[in-house]
Amino acid sequence: MGAATSLATLGLSALLGQQKKSRANDLIEADRVQNAQEIKLRQSIERRQREQQLARALAAARARAASAGVGSYRGAADAIVSGLKRQVRTEQAEADAEARLALQGNDTKAALRQRNNLLDQQGSVLGQGARVLGGLAGGSLLD
Repeated sequence: MGAATSLATLGLSALLGQQKKSRANDLIEADRVQNAQEIKLRQSIERRQREQQLARALAAARARAASAGVGSYRGAADAIVSGLKRQVRTEQAEADAEARLALQGNDTKAALRQRNNLLDQQGSVLGQGARVLGGLAGGSLLD
């Protein structure tokens, strides 16, 4: 009877461990999603700020060109404007790449946490199984 009780305890322990792992994985996933949303929100805010900065820089460049009597097309003003736009596109591409890396890092971190959670749970069950089997080795299966 002792063996059956030990095996039942081991089974219950494994089931509870699985539920604990599942809850932990749910929390890890929720954390991953929240971090991803924060990264995307930050990226959106930064993009909007860059667009506003570009609009101000373009307005200032056009105003300077107009006050200097330079035409607003086919000339120095156009070169300044296209240079500013090119600079903002480059900065945006760099920011997008940085955000992609941050999202990938976030996913990798969550996957590692889930893997470690699984390994911890498996190690716990194996340890309990070894203790049960060790206990059974000293006595009869009918005890």
